[in-house]
Amino acid sequence: MTGSHDADDAVDCAEALSKLFEFLDAEIGEAEGDRIRLHLADCEPCLSEYDVSEHLKKLVRRSCNDSAPAELHERIRAQLTVLRTQVERD
Repeated sequence: MTGSHDADDAVDCAEALSKLFEFLDAEIGEAEGDRIRLHLADCEPCLSEYDVSEHLKKLVRRSCNDSAPAELHERIRAQLTVLRTQVERD
């Protein structure tokens, strides 16, 4: 499914999908990103996977902006104090 690109450096589906999250996070080099971009342009199944993964990452990013409630912070601090006290006694 590499499309019409027959270059030796063409990305196949397995490589494109294995590097998808690195690609989405811009954690790969520009040349490798271009290779994956070319593959996605020609391969509908991989492009669909890219769309789903991109949507998922955006959803997670948006969800991570929420702050934990103050009660949760207090419960965690209290539990850490209890654990610290237990460790010091042992």
